[in-house]
Amino acid sequence: MEIISKELMYVNNLFAEAKERGLMFLESEKDEHTNNIIHFKGKKLINFLTNSYLAFENDARVKSAAIQGIEKYGVFSSVSRTYVSFEHFLDLEDKLEQIYGLPSLVVNNVSQGHFAYLPLIVGPNDAVITDQFVHKSVNMAVQYLKGGGIYTEVLRHNQMDDLERRIRVLSESYNKVWYLTDSVFSMHGDVAPFSDLKLLLDSYEKFNLYVDDAHGMSWMGENGKGYALHHIPKHDKLFVICSLNKGYGATNAAMVFPNQEMKDLVHSLGLPIIFSSPTMHAGITAASAIADIHLSVEIYERQAMLNERIKLFKQKAQDLQIPMINPNSHTPIGFIVLGNVEAMAQFGEKMQDRGFVMSIASFPSVPLKHSGFRVTLSLHQSMNDIESLLDNAAEVMFELEKSGVFNRETAFRNIRQNERSRVLV
Repeated sequence: MEIISKELMYVNNLFAEAKERGLMFLESEKDEHTNNIIHFKGKKLINFLTNSYLAFENDARVKSAAIQGIEKYGVFSSVSRTYVSFEHFLDLEDKLEQIYGLPSLVVNNVSQGHFAYLPLIVGPNDAVITDQFVHKSVNMAVQYLKGGGIYTEVLRHNQMDDLERRIRVLSESYNKVWYLTDSVFSMHGDVAPFSDLKLLLDSYEKFNLYVDDAHGMSWMGENGKGYALHHIPKHDKLFVICSLNKGYGATNAAMVFPNQEMKDLVHSLGLPIIFSSPTMHAGITAASAIADIHLSVEIYERQAMLNERIKLFKQKAQDLQIPMINPNSHTPIGFIVLGNVEAMAQFGEKMQDRGFVMSIASFPSVPLKHSGFRVTLSLHQSMNDIESLLDNAAEVMFELEKSGVFNRETAFRNIRQNERSRVLV
């Protein structure tokens, strides 16, 4: 009997080969960890893997707050928030509400938050549309909804004309029409078209928007409120969830609500909140220290430094003719296309030999012909690190072209075809 599909077996074999070649499942060899360097196979590799865009997690103030959290409250309190909310949990939520300007509730992580949030706001006679590239954690919750009888469908990536047509059709049969999307898409670093989405929210009474802002938090917006709420600060039909990991630099996630009534509903009835224990105390006190920074002018200084790195990376990549998806998207995520699995593997190995490590990506995360590397920018990297990465990438690509493993024109053509079709192939 076949236990897993041929597709999953292919992915498993691909991952196994990538591990064998030292491109995935890396095991750091040093006890110290600073997030700018990874020690692997005797090499010091400049880290372009981390999603910690503003580099808060090694800040002395944040580490001190985490230590104080353990000393004051212990490592963990195994009790559901349905019974007890400790004062430091409530203090963090107060600060988050100042950042967002909206009611907020802390949960363990974004994935758990989807399962607490979506089953309560999506009604039994609602329709759910997901962007084809929305994060897998959202899709997991959508499958749960689908199992409960909710109508779901997938929309081609960021196609607002198609979305509007589906809103019109589905509004005739359903109470509400939901669109579930990321703000900043985690693999290619492009963004949702919020001006169009705001217009749709205002134009169609039944249309509602749910945004996973995991990769938009902190580096964008007033007080670092994130990409989504920077573009639509408040709307009665906008529902947002933000990571307090990644750009924020701590643990947990924040569900952001259009009103207090909805927050109270999810707090009382969200099943993962009722039946799961809260996070470790150190994570909450560390997140609270980072919230203080968000509410100070320092957040804008850090945002500005990251913006300079983004500008440098995107411009230099174009100057060096490095094939990248969404090269003009101003986010801290870049994606270098190699175009086939072997070129991707050899590129990664050669870049490690030169002292750099990035996130390998192939099917099913991206189409096979877009196999390549996600590059995440952060304040852990210097401007020189970024320039050196790209100079070396250009040299390695030239070597691979000479050997016949890589074809730059084919990579650019695949990118152009994707931009025209907006279909995952």
